[in-house]
Amino acid sequence: MSQKKSKKRQSRPGPDAGRPGSAPGAPRQGAGKSKTPSAGVGPVRHPRPSVTQARRDLEASGQKEGSPGMLVAALLGTTVFMFFYLHLLVLPQMSQLTGGLAMPDQQFSYDAAYLAGLDAAMDEPTHGQLNWVHKTAGVIFPIAVGLSVSAVAAWCLPRGWGRWASYAAGALFAVVDIVENMLIESALRAGGEGAALASAFTTARWVLLVAITTWIVLLIAGRFRRASRERKETMARQVRRT
Repeated sequence: MSQKKSKKRQSRPGPDAGRPGSAPGAPRQGAGKSKTPSAGVGPVRHPRPSVTQARRDLEASGQKEGSPGMLVAALLGTTVFMFFYLHLLVLPQMSQLTGGLAMPDQQFSYDAAYLAGLDAAMDEPTHGQLNWVHKTAGVIFPIAVGLSVSAVAAWCLPRGWGRWASYAAGALFAVVDIVENMLIESALRAGGEGAALASAFTTARWVLLVAITTWIVLLIAGRFRRASRERKETMARQVRRT
């Protein structure tokens, strides 16, 4: 009985019968693959940082961070253009309509006698022209100054009192300049009455403008110095690594 059972077991096909490569003695698939790396392929080498690559990375990072700088540059360009347009083009042309008398906006201070003489030299169309200048360029320019100093402060300064002081200075200048325009027109139509208050606002306007311009220049110069120092330090670290 045991011989018959062993014969049946030997005659029964296995689970791999009929499959390719299942013949006795046939090598299994993948058995001939070597686990060692193929001939001619050396170890993987990691690239070392170079000075040229570090310089490219710095330039790329500067371009990515350039969007706020472009906005600040656009605001500053608009402000400078409006200053020259208002003070070197429009207001000097107004002087041609008054026999050579300068507009109060172009002076540092004035008195009631000057405004009375200026009012006598201005007719109704000239008064209307000055009012139009104050409502257009006379409003755009102070707002541009306020936005410029605020943008520069946000770009160059960390959060803190420096930013808030810059925001306040820009808003104060805009308010003083716009109110000064209204006071000048009121004093002119009153024959010089109220000239002292208008002159005080004109003086404050010029003082604020000079202070804000100086502050903007200092902020931008400080940012460029910090950026240059950081680039040099980064380049030095990259060179030491190589």
